[in-house]
Amino acid sequence: MSVSVPTARLERAADGTPWSSDFGDVYHSSAGGLAQARHVFLAGNGLPERWRGRDRFVIVETGFGIGLNFLAAWQAWREDPARPRRLHFVSVELAPFAAADLERAAASFAELAPLARALAASFPPPLAGFHRLAFDDGRVTLTLVFGDARATLPQLVARADAFFPDGFAPARNPAMWSPELVRELARLAAPGATLATWTVAGGVRAALRGAGFEVEKRAGFGGKREMLVGRYAADAAPLATPRERRAAVVGAGLAGALAAHALADRGWDVELIDAQLEARAPAVGLLRPVANLRDAVNAQVSRAAFLYALQRYASMPGLEWRRRGVLQLADDADEAERFAAIARSLGYPPEFLELVDADRARAIAGRAVRGGGWWFPGGATVTPASLVAASLAAAGASARRRFGKRAMRLEREGGAWRVLDIADRVLSETPVVVLANAQDAQRLAPEARLALSRVRGQVSYLPPDPTRTLEVVVSGTGYAAPIAGGGHCVGASYHHGDDDTAVRMSDHAQNLARAESMLPGFTAGLEPAALTGWTGFRTTVPDRLPIFGATATPGICIATGLGSRGLLWGPLGAELLACELEADPLPLGRDHAGAVSPRRFLS
Repeated sequence: MSVSVPTARLERAADGTPWSSDFGDVYHSSAGGLAQARHVFLAGNGLPERWRGRDRFVIVETGFGIGLNFLAAWQAWREDPARPRRLHFVSVELAPFAAADLERAAASFAELAPLARALAASFPPPLAGFHRLAFDDGRVTLTLVFGDARATLPQLVARADAFFPDGFAPARNPAMWSPELVRELARLAAPGATLATWTVAGGVRAALRGAGFEVEKRAGFGGKREMLVGRYAADAAPLATPRERRAAVVGAGLAGALAAHALADRGWDVELIDAQLEARAPAVGLLRPVANLRDAVNAQVSRAAFLYALQRYASMPGLEWRRRGVLQLADDADEAERFAAIARSLGYPPEFLELVDADRARAIAGRAVRGGGWWFPGGATVTPASLVAASLAAAGASARRRFGKRAMRLEREGGAWRVLDIADRVLSETPVVVLANAQDAQRLAPEARLALSRVRGQVSYLPPDPTRTLEVVVSGTGYAAPIAGGGHCVGASYHHGDDDTAVRMSDHAQNLARAESMLPGFTAGLEPAALTGWTGFRTTVPDRLPIFGATATPGICIATGLGSRGLLWGPLGAELLACELEADPLPLGRDHAGAVSPRRFLS
């Protein structure tokens, strides 16, 4: 079992056209890839005319290749003054190119160069699963699905307005044109959905007709005399879009601020309610994915969440963060062997996770360490308070703050939900309520039967010292992370059933011991009584997955259960929640979206 997918090699046919020796076929017409994309896939689907005046337009492609169809659609969207407010492009690919090869392959098309560079800069490593990329301030979204389309396409939750079937020739790659795969396209079709492709093979026409598409031949491109266009003729359920884009978000911490931002990005008006007047957060938090031997669901979802968070943070003005890399040290010899077994069996790409021995770990940390472990070169540190502030600033006037007000109960009134305070005063009245108020979500939505626990944690702040340097984050039994402006944060304690909000000397001592066990000599000369710190409470879930999505009660959504990994789960969870409310293509597959849904507690 490997979490990686094979990568394609950039080969060329005799005339310079990108070529696959694995399939014995070209990636696009030798008469011109961009011209083919415009003639076959855009014009064949009636684009850009069909998307004009739309709020959203969704394209689903089979076979990303060198990305030409996406780049052509993106360019057409940019150049159209009547373009839809948001363009979603979803593409499945068995063997993606490396980012550098992708950019080289597109180099022949000079007018696409800026877009090709932006795509290459954001392109994910070859990890199986869903990857959500955002461009042009999130108005253009590319969802890449790496893996065999026969397994991945049934996981896609989307409603497509246009299809770009673009695998290798049916004779070379019959699986991409099979009746089973075509039926998946039909499942995804929105009312009036169209398709266009360059092949007119009889088997393809029969599969499309059998799935409910009306197809006809039209003049082809280049050396192909004909191409195929079609329209989904069977009945398709209308898209369930929100009648009113208004929501109350209860809780203005990390989950609530990110949810408010994701909704405001889509034109929602948000009432943000919180009992606190200002957010409380530790000086720094770390961002890294999860890895385990079974590659359990939490590890699978964490990869998509990690890569999405990195992209999201890079695009947020005012956010205090840094991609330092995170070194996760094994606790002992047994765990070191487990780390090695995980790395060997799952085959992570080294740009995502690298197994390192003690010498390599020491070189990365720049000081003595207790042994080897995993190196996450993309790992980062984030100042959580700045993430809340940056999210609310980006949401702007669309997120109205009602701070210092505690939500005590919810009541239904007609088609709206009222959020009431302790005196039964109405704090908001909206069709949708998002409960992002940590463990307190259980009290406001008891019918959701959420399984949440409250766990106390304390971090300790080490003062700046020229002999105590550390540029990367080191984690393991605890963690040690540099703080912007100097000094380090070490932690964190973990106490169930403890509601003490005070900063305790006993926890300082435990945090120092954790840091010293990972980094011998790092805490020399420090006394617990001389340290400052921060205490907060995690909201944890037994299955170690967050909770994001709609409950079984219409209009009530949940965004909580982030545990110790709010910086990891928060951005993708907020995106998932907003996509569910907007009926946008989901950034996770069906099973993974279900794994983080609040409805999982009802089964």
